[in-house]
Amino acid sequence: MKNLLLLMLLSVLCSGFSNEPAKTYQPNVEKLESMFKEYLPENTVYTKVPRGLILSIDESVFFSEGETRIKQSSLTVLDTIISILHELPNYCVVENHTQEDFNGQYGIENWELSMSRSANLVEYMIKCGKIPPKQLFSLGFGEFMPFKDNVAPKIGMNNRIDFVILEYEAKR
Repeated sequence: MKNLLLLMLLSVLCSGFSNEPAKTYQPNVEKLESMFKEYLPENTVYTKVPRGLILSIDESVFFSEGETRIKQSSLTVLDTIISILHELPNYCVVENHTQEDFNGQYGIENWELSMSRSANLVEYMIKCGKIPPKQLFSLGFGEFMPFKDNVAPKIGMNNRIDFVILEYEAKR
């Protein structure tokens, strides 16, 4: 057991050190945005950030209230994202943000719901979309990372899925 823990610690410590410069992926953020805008719903919000491009889509497109199962009707949108990712070497972080008020009726906290939803999207992207697992990351924030009014004041998207297309190589 000690040897296993030591190996895990060494691999974590060593993975952060490299003499190679960080890879910058192409196409750039503007090109990525135009690629996605052509095929995604009109109400998708595009935010350029230092880490890449964030595609924000209302989570009701993918999930019913209190549910973690992906809606059948959303698969066209998800498959569109998958087909574009197949053409890119970029890593993608799938983030779920939710502020649903359940009043205890589902027995699940917002952050648990959020984690499960993002994990289900990533699982679909891997199993059905054949995206390599190393290219995807899943995060759930619950109500802890609300959408900033200064980013997109026209919509209040605190219940959203963010697909963050990174412009650099990510490591686990």
